[in-house]
Amino acid sequence: MSSAAGIVVATGAITAANELLFSGGASKFNWRLLPATAGLAVALDLLQHLAPQFAVGLAWLCLATVMVVPFGNAPTPLQNITTGLGYAKKVT
Repeated sequence: MSSAAGIVVATGAITAANELLFSGGASKFNWRLLPATAGLAVALDLLQHLAPQFAVGLAWLCLATVMVVPFGNAPTPLQNITTGLGYAKKVT
């Protein structure tokens, strides 16, 4: 697995765990995250053969975006972390 694909898999894992833990359990889990993560990992792995630095940079940009932009039914991981540590009020 290339470095870009590894970063994308980590991005998908963070998003999936956030959705599973903070959106109401498995009943509200967005299962489309799994094939979307796999497709993006394959695409960036292929792109990394043509433009390695661009593919890795794009993967890091995806990870940064997932941390601050809400995808799905749960708040962002950054909001959940700051709420859990007591630095922010609970988002409803």
